[in-house]
Amino acid sequence: MRTRSTLSASLLLIAAVSLVACSDPATKLPNYGSVPHFTMTDSQGHRFDSEQLHGHVWIADFIYTNCPAACPMMTARMHSLSKKVADDKDVRLVSISVDPARDTPRVLNDFARRFGGPTQQWIFLTGTPETVHSLAYQTFHMGDVLGKIEHSTKFSLVDEKGDIRGYYSSLGQDDISAMLKDVSALRATRS
Repeated sequence: MRTRSTLSASLLLIAAVSLVACSDPATKLPNYGSVPHFTMTDSQGHRFDSEQLHGHVWIADFIYTNCPAACPMMTARMHSLSKKVADDKDVRLVSISVDPARDTPRVLNDFARRFGGPTQQWIFLTGTPETVHSLAYQTFHMGDVLGKIEHSTKFSLVDEKGDIRGYYSSLGQDDISAMLKDVSALRATRS
C-alpha cells in the first residue's frame, strides 16, 4: 500500500510539472547559449556595460551605417519594433555596428537619429573589432569584422538572464510576429 501511495504521488508530481511546462511557452524556446559580459561605447559616446541588459528581454541586430542594402531596412524594422514595445519598459533593442572603424559614436548617432533612435529602450553600440567579433561571430553567429565586414539580416532574441532564445528574419512579417509573441512569453515568465 505504501508503495502504491508513493507511486501515485510521484505520478501526480510528474503530471503537475508537465502541465506547468506545457502551459509556459517560454520553456519551448531553444537556448542557443549565453551572451558573455561585454563593454562597448554607445552612440552618444558613453561606456556601455552589458550588465545594463541584465533583467531585460532584448532583441539584437548587427548593422553598419554605410551598408547599401539590408541595414537601412533592418533599422527601419527595429524602429517599428521600438514603437510596438514602447510600453514594455523591460524590453531593450540593441543595434551593434559591425564596422567599428567607420562607425564612431558620432556617425552611429547620426544614423540612429535618421531612424528614430537612440532611445531609452533602443541602444546603438560600437566597440573594438575584437569585442564586435566576439559578439557577432563567436556568440551570436551573425556576422564578422575581422578581415571582412559581413552580417546576418536576422534579429536575435535574448532573455533576461542573457541566454539567446531565438533567431528571426528581419525580412518577414511572420517572423517579426513570432518574435514579438516570444518576447511576450519571456516577459510573462518574469511576472
